[in-house]
Amino acid sequence: MDPVSIFGLILALFALLLALGVPIFASLGVSSMLGMFLHGGTDGLNVIPSILHRGLASYSLICIPLFILMGEVMARTSIGGRLYTLFYLWMNRLPGSLAVASVGSSAVFGAMSGVSVAGAATIGRVAIPEMLKRNYDAGLAGGSVAAAGSLALLIPPSIGFVLYGEMADQSIGKLFTAAILPGLLLTGLMMLYLSVLIKLRPGMAPKESAQIDWSQRLRALKEVWVPILLILLVLGTIYFGIATPTEASGLGAMGAFLVALFYRELNVATTIDIFRATIVTSGMILLILISALLFGYIMTRLMIPQMLISWVSDLTQPAWIVLLLVLIFLLVIGMFLDIVSVILITTPILLPVIVALGFSPIWFGVVLIITCEMAVITPPVGLNLYVIKGIAPQLSLNDIIRGALPFVLVEALAILILSLFPQIALWLPGLM
Repeated sequence: MDPVSIFGLILALFALLLALGVPIFASLGVSSMLGMFLHGGTDGLNVIPSILHRGLASYSLICIPLFILMGEVMARTSIGGRLYTLFYLWMNRLPGSLAVASVGSSAVFGAMSGVSVAGAATIGRVAIPEMLKRNYDAGLAGGSVAAAGSLALLIPPSIGFVLYGEMADQSIGKLFTAAILPGLLLTGLMMLYLSVLIKLRPGMAPKESAQIDWSQRLRALKEVWVPILLILLVLGTIYFGIATPTEASGLGAMGAFLVALFYRELNVATTIDIFRATIVTSGMILLILISALLFGYIMTRLMIPQMLISWVSDLTQPAWIVLLLVLIFLLVIGMFLDIVSVILITTPILLPVIVALGFSPIWFGVVLIITCEMAVITPPVGLNLYVIKGIAPQLSLNDIIRGALPFVLVEALAILILSLFPQIALWLPGLM
């Protein structure tokens, strides 16, 4: 069979298995092995052990379970509530300060967890009841937390960048560093959107009447300096070349346990739950990674990326048109697949095309993750929407979606700014 026909059969079988409810790792793995058999017969399957050994023997993959462990520990402490209180006290003069505080605290907590749903659930348990108690619009309360939770995908250290770095053969340290300024940019844009929205529609959030003095603000800051110091330590050791991302992940995991002990919020039962959740999440990610390695191999053997590059080279459309189509494609499939699968499946196919168009693979990694952020707050498989519904059953799913969808435009604006000024993402890595 010709390569294009084999590629078509791989995609058709993958879609069929997903529709039948087969787990993603199994659907992708079986489809990839079918392609390997059609391309090389039984001899084509003999390379599977070497592919998996070569792909999984990567030193940098160790940081996946360690960063997940760090996030699991942080999610089981009171740090989420402390961060939310801190941002509310420091931003109470802004319109909709409770909603704005949810964005700020989610951004900082994202640097401690690296997992979107963990940030949305942790901050949401504190923020949503507070907003509803003060008569905030239901959509605003649920949507702002769902969208803010997605910042964990972008704010380093992020599991998404580890996976992208592995598939794209890019420095994970540089990817983390490249995300710092875009992360601050997107956080600022979300806060600005909320402030402007509530200024224009004051009925969505009552004006804050509480008087906050500086002693309260400083006291709140004192309560979170330990975990914030941990994050600065993890990112700082990577940026200044003191530690690799893998070594920094070990430092972060150990530091997270020390933070939990500092707050006296760790016991045997909680520790067992932390390790159990870490094993389950890490196992899920690595299973999908195994399937993605097989998929990437057969795509290379079929020369699908080279065909796409040749096709793009023959186009008369400007590069930004092709980039726009790529981002729309990512957003659409992100509505139906989890983010780990989106990154692992699409990177081997799309990255050669992006590089051929003249875009930086580091820059594209940042843009890819922001596009994935859009996917976690768009139905039908917007995970953060269902997380918020689960922790706040008094909110309707329609209200949460109504409040979250405008943030997709905010994230699109961030991508536009990064496209016009790519140095926002590339400046800090260039200094490393």
